[in-house]
Amino acid sequence: MRQTRIDYTLVAEGHAEYAFIPAYLQLIAARFNVQVVLSKLGFKGQKAGKAKVLKEASAIFSTAIGQGHQLLIVGVDLDKPDYEQEQPGHTAECRLLLDALGKTHKKFGDRIVHFVTVQAIEQWLAYQSYQTNIGKKYPPNSLESKTQDELKKQLYGEKTNEVVTERVATKIASSADFDELARQSRSFKHFHNQVVQFLQAYSKTD
Repeated sequence: MRQTRIDYTLVAEGHAEYAFIPAYLQLIAARFNVQVVLSKLGFKGQKAGKAKVLKEASAIFSTAIGQGHQLLIVGVDLDKPDYEQEQPGHTAECRLLLDALGKTHKKFGDRIVHFVTVQAIEQWLAYQSYQTNIGKKYPPNSLESKTQDELKKQLYGEKTNEVVTERVATKIASSADFDELARQSRSFKHFHNQVVQFLQAYSKTD
């Protein structure tokens, strides 16, 4: 069976996202016999921040579409807890993110996958850090109350930099059980379900 190729662009805030999400996507895509190739567009190697993502994602995606990219991924951190079952803060931030894409989302929404981490991507990493003996195993929905600084120290150590961040994020992603992570973190489940649905649909079109 011939392997299908997907070229994709990722627009996200920081170094950990550009390490974790490509490693995650490669492993999930392999389930569908799909090869995923990350483009040079976006903010890889930078610490862009939320405002820059919201401002520039639409223009970056327009360029990616012009280059024939089939998948567009965009995400930001919520930067605060969201305890309620329905996660209204997460829902509102997702709406803000998609609204920022404007006409790009309206026209090419079937190519777009979005995520909002609660509170940050370090929550996703910490849930699966036990797989690499960095942390312990946490109950579902228990880390969203911990601050980013607390989890960053746990994951990366007292003195960290982008090299350490990327190495740890990649290591965790390479060992992670993503189906379990989807049960541990509702914000990851929201993202993971979109990715799986996209890959299921795309693999059937080839």
